[in-house]
Amino acid sequence: MNTIGGKINHDYGWELTVFHKLREASDGVVFFNSIINWDRYLGDHSPRFEFLLLVFNHTVIEFNAYYLHHRDNG
Repeated sequence: MNTIGGKINHDYGWELTVFHKLREASDGVVFFNSIINWDRYLGDHSPRFEFLLLVFNHTVIEFNAYYLHHRDNG
């Protein structure tokens, strides 16, 4: 997988994946899928931002920026 990542600061991190084959066509075909999500809910690893673009079973780009820590919601 072509993934890199790191820390933005003490509380936030990021990951970037490009040109990754998701699955074989014999398993099914994702013709096109895109996600742009900004989740501000205060839960585990959020707030977070994600951007995903899939074309013909290949991840063209996937980017995530997220809260690094777990939250105790109990």
